[in-house]
Amino acid sequence: MKSRIIRLLLLTVAAFSLWAKTVVPGPRLIVGELLSNVEVKAPLRYENLTIFPLSGDGPTTTSFLTLEQAIGSGQVLVQEKGSGQVNLVRMQNRGKTYVFGMAGEIVSGAKQDRMLQDDILLPPNSGWLDVPVYCTEHGRWHGSSLSFGTRGQMVAGCVRKAASLTESQTEVWQEVDEAHARVGCKAPSHAFARVYDDAKVKERAAPFIERLQNLVSKYPDAQGVLVAVGSRVLCVDLFGSKGLFRKMWPKLLRSYVIDALGEEPEGSFSEYAARRFIRTATGMEVSKRNTPGAGELYRISASNSSGSALLFMSALVHLDLFPEQKSHLTGPEDEGAPRLEIRRHNSRLRE
Repeated sequence: MKSRIIRLLLLTVAAFSLWAKTVVPGPRLIVGELLSNVEVKAPLRYENLTIFPLSGDGPTTTSFLTLEQAIGSGQVLVQEKGSGQVNLVRMQNRGKTYVFGMAGEIVSGAKQDRMLQDDILLPPNSGWLDVPVYCTEHGRWHGSSLSFGTRGQMVAGCVRKAASLTESQTEVWQEVDEAHARVGCKAPSHAFARVYDDAKVKERAAPFIERLQNLVSKYPDAQGVLVAVGSRVLCVDLFGSKGLFRKMWPKLLRSYVIDALGEEPEGSFSEYAARRFIRTATGMEVSKRNTPGAGELYRISASNSSGSALLFMSALVHLDLFPEQKSHLTGPEDEGAPRLEIRRHNSRLRE
């Protein structure tokens, strides 16, 4: 009798463990609760760019080194895999601290510039890891070194959005080309990073950065932002700690400005609409994705948006969201047609 009870208990525990892994209640509750507790602050605005600081009271992660810091100090090495693969690079963390790399962050040099495909958390003494990337420099496949560096740059939100919604290298290249055209930048190798070097773009971007860079000092409790260009949401970036957000803010701001420079001012975005966008996103579904690094990576799908969340020890590292269906959320009624890349994505789903 005793042995039968023990076997029954073991079977019950095993069944519960299998159920827990199948329904994945943890990440959905963690991310959903975090979003439901987010406070949307009064925005900072300049021309067609509106940025709403976000703060929350969920479990916080420890402060990690950024990929930019770690590559700059030599703690992290980034190399081509073998003689080079377009959508894969090798990374090694030789230090004793965790290193965060964000989807859309550019590693430059080697045979062509790349951007990280997903958020990644490189563990200490990681050994060599194969990290998925997208090429952001269509037209060059040569270099004097197989190693990458960093210039502290992110691709614009429009490129991150195309990558997130379509998971297509072709769509990323097309969005890079369109971003160049929108800001009037011409680069022989079609490298997104050349946008930041263009003299006219720098001149136009300067007043945006001057007016908006003080967000982290004006809102010291901010852990992220909701960004709108004109009357549409560009993205949400929310971090698990104020410290990590402050480290990422300069490069994030520059990337948002590129999006703003590429569009004519059209309408504005209200605090009501920002709160509504966040509130609607709480009704999400999550599915686990593979990550070569530490922590757990999840795909997020809500009725109004989709994106990803990287968790570590049951706390958020970083979450991003991009509008999925409607491009305008200015009041009680949604309006506006989906953008080109969303229409392409949805047409594929119907095929």
